[in-house]
Amino acid sequence: MDASWYEQRKIELYQQYELRENSITRRTIHNRSRLAKARLETLKLGQIIDGSISKIKPYGVFVDIGGYYALLHISAISQQPVEHPEKVFQIGDWIRAIIIWMDIERGRVSLSTSDLETEPGDMLKDPLIVYEKAEEMAARYYQNVLSKLQNTGETREDGG
Repeated sequence: MDASWYEQRKIELYQQYELRENSITRRTIHNRSRLAKARLETLKLGQIIDGSISKIKPYGVFVDIGGYYALLHISAISQQPVEHPEKVFQIGDWIRAIIIWMDIERGRVSLSTSDLETEPGDMLKDPLIVYEKAEEMAARYYQNVLSKLQNTGETREDGG
């Protein structure tokens, strides 16, 4: 992750949405909505994020990535089939994943840990191996996505 890019983007968004860091303001629905959108706009495809499991559903898990919830679909947990996400994760578990899809306008982010596996099934056997190699695998993933986007002429990160 490029920390300088993140910091610069954070400053721009704080100015755009008239937010103040460490400010003690009432947390209205409007303020929470602005904060969530500002957080989403700091993210980009191929970025590694750290979060914690907040909800487990039959179709995947929801990951808290700093006040916003992203979906890690059951099909994106591992390159090997996963029948029940609760056999892999528990609520509160720390997780490292890569952003594979975003729709900022609709407030949706999809994650993957399967794209970070060096060998199919690593996420099921030893997630720490996957997390340790995350940056290396994310760089490969990003290069693949970038080359596909260049070949199709698509450049937007919202999938549209």
